[in-house]
Amino acid sequence: MGMRRYKVLVVEDNPNDVALLRLALTEAHVDCDLTVIDDGGDALSFVRQVAGDAVPDLAVLDLNLPKRDGLEVLQGMRSNPALLDVPVAILSSSSAPRDRSRLQTFGVRRYLVKPPDFDEFLKLGQELKDLLPEDSG
Repeated sequence: MGMRRYKVLVVEDNPNDVALLRLALTEAHVDCDLTVIDDGGDALSFVRQVAGDAVPDLAVLDLNLPKRDGLEVLQGMRSNPALLDVPVAILSSSSAPRDRSRLQTFGVRRYLVKPPDFDEFLKLGQELKDLLPEDSG
């Protein structure tokens, strides 16, 4: 059966957060390839045209991005039929409920506030793992 390798799209402009996220997923025993895009404009282009084997199993979005915000990227994702069922987790430094209610309309599955503390950040790996599709087979 073997462990499945997942494809995770990470839209985040802070390289430290990307590194922590990578570590958190590793700690949670998630075998994955990360596609990291650090700019909202590039992310928007990517999600509008991605198809087939390149479609991620999970997307992790920051809301505060250069050029376009995470909400626009999310709208772009949901306008691509290939991405309609991809689970999305928001990883944000803002815990503003205003953001949260806007995001639920786009089917965001988790709203994670970036923890200040390293150990807490590692726990996010497990939360993200729970969003991944189960191994079929």
